[in-house]
This record gives sequence, structure tokens and C-alpha cells, in this order.
Amino acid sequence: MNKTTSAYIAGFFDGDGSVRIQLQPRKNSSLGYRIRIIVSFAQKSEHGEGLKWIRKQLGIGYIYSRNDGMDELKVEGFESCERVLKMLSPYVQFKKEHVKLVLKALSILKVKSNAILEISEISDQLSKINYATTKKKHTNEAVREFLSKKIYPRND
Repeated sequence: MNKTTSAYIAGFFDGDGSVRIQLQPRKNSSLGYRIRIIVSFAQKSEHGEGLKWIRKQLGIGYIYSRNDGMDELKVEGFESCERVLKMLSPYVQFKKEHVKLVLKALSILKVKSNAILEISEISDQLSKINYATTKKKHTNEAVREFLSKKIYPRND
């Protein structure tokens, strides 16, 4: 992709995009959690053509219509998100720290797939700087508590 297109998509991401780390409880996981990385772009449904263009440029992701009159382009998966964030990184202005934190998490996961505590710390840092984060349940504190019970079960 050429630099102009990458810069345009980065600008769109700065205004109408987000990147997040989700920790989802999973009983069948040895860590107790599934780690998800998501890069997304949102636009009012009546102007959703722009998302189709971005998806075509990226060559990945899927678009769906939300119940609030918005369409969202989502890119999921460690490798796909890393590729998109590295492409946007030189041009992002307002969400530089967001991108940096998620790329850090992804680099940790490449080396240590069981780094749930480190990833939960980064997820908490990301939540603090996100514009619209609601109170999340699966914080670093919750992960620590879960792991302490798992490793050292109490007989309450």
C-alpha cells in the first residue's frame, strides 16, 4: 500500500477508529482467559462506503451493521492486527500510545503465549487512555485474583 493511502487510513483511524485488548473468561483455557486484539473503524451506516474502501485497501476484516445506526469494520487476530497497526503507526497522531501499547502486547505474546498478567496490565493501561472505555470487568486485578485462586485454591 502506498504512503498516501496508509496515511489517509491512519487519519480515519485517529478520528473514527479504535484498538483494544479484550480478556474473555474461558474455562477450557489453561490461562482462564482468551486474549483478543481488535482494530476497528466506525462510520454512520449511510456513509459506510468508506469502510468498504478501507477494507479493500487492507485486504482483511469484516464489516457489520450495529444496532445504533453505525457500521463497523473489524480486524481481529494477532497477526492481522499487528500488520494493520504497523502500517498505521508512522502516520497515527492521536492514538500513537494506543498503537504502541498493543504492539508491545503482541510482541510479548509472540515470545510468551501464557503472559496473561502482562497483557492484562497493558490492557488496563490502554483502557485508561481510551476515549470511550466503560468500566471493564476483566482487569489486571481480576486476573491476579483468578490466578491466585487457581494456583492456591482456598477452602472457604
